[in-house]
Amino acid sequence: MKYALILTTALVFTACSPSADSTPTSETVKSASEAKPTVKIIRAKTEHVAKSDPYTLTWETIPADRPVRIEVSSDPEAKLGAGELVTEDAQGSFTWITEEPLKRHYFTLIPESGDPVKTAVRLLPLEGGRNFRDIGGYKTKDGKSVKWGQVFRSGTMVGLTDTDYDYLSSAGIAVICDFRSESERKNEPTNWQAPNGEYVTFPDAVGEMGMMSGFMEILKGPDPSPEKISKVMADSYPDMAKQYAPHYTEVFDRLAGGDIPLAFNCSAGKDRAGTSAALILTALGVPKETVVEDYALSEAYVDYMEEFSAENYEKIPDDHPYAFLKKIPKEMLVPLMRSDPKYIKKTLETLEMEYGSIEGFLKEEVGVTDAELQTIRSELLE
Repeated sequence: MKYALILTTALVFTACSPSADSTPTSETVKSASEAKPTVKIIRAKTEHVAKSDPYTLTWETIPADRPVRIEVSSDPEAKLGAGELVTEDAQGSFTWITEEPLKRHYFTLIPESGDPVKTAVRLLPLEGGRNFRDIGGYKTKDGKSVKWGQVFRSGTMVGLTDTDYDYLSSAGIAVICDFRSESERKNEPTNWQAPNGEYVTFPDAVGEMGMMSGFMEILKGPDPSPEKISKVMADSYPDMAKQYAPHYTEVFDRLAGGDIPLAFNCSAGKDRAGTSAALILTALGVPKETVVEDYALSEAYVDYMEEFSAENYEKIPDDHPYAFLKKIPKEMLVPLMRSDPKYIKKTLETLEMEYGSIEGFLKEEVGVTDAELQTIRSELLE
């Protein structure tokens, strides 16, 4: 019996072992590789202007024109396979009409071989929003991605409608940090109506009118020019980061404490909020050029000259903190209304020079610890 067992085992082993004839050749391996190459998805973008509009997805693949499957979910952290499969063979673009327009949707593009990519609408389709957008989806230097649906930035929320709040309810925002001054909040109050959202305000920042003071000095001085106004904006931005450090401390503390999704806002949604977004993205490891691009998106999404026009400001009282804008020549307003890349570049470069790095600034002025940074990265990256 012992010899029979040995013989049987040898025969089974031989049958399971590849023969010389079945050994894959380099040509066989090459053929298999050509059949299913690794596909990389790049430039994935989702457009959805109004809640009733269809979603339009666009992307590219490397190699070109490879098909992808697409799953959709209202959960930004839905695992692969947990969403609804809406197509199995899309190439380059796809249009999808939702039956739930008041829900926020997230899409996963899945190649036949290769890593899936998530995408969502960056600018939320709000009727009364100003620059309310998701900072997710950006790649970090080490190849990770900032999670969608976890951190939002915005301008004033005074114009949000009931259906806007229904839509925001699906985003599950847990806390809203309003960076505006007391007078700004008084003149354009936020009446947050989405459920379970904690609304946080702050004492007025020390020296917050420094930028405006410099602005008025130029206007009252000899030979005012848009170029001089632009320089005041760029020079004041690093100081603004320091003045609002206590506000940013609250944001980073909340992120480290798991109070997400989180939203923060100022009035325009480009200066104080833009600086906060730049600090968060940099802390997560997003390259500087991408951080600058995100900052500059504000003027692509909002016509600030129209928003802050004299016609609009005739509707507000003279004690409004920005009422003076209607008396200023239009050409002088342009630099103030811009999201000029040089403004945030100057901020990042100045902070890096003074503190050694953005992390140095966050540790020294915002009070962010190494442990908190690690926690925030684990929470917000995938």
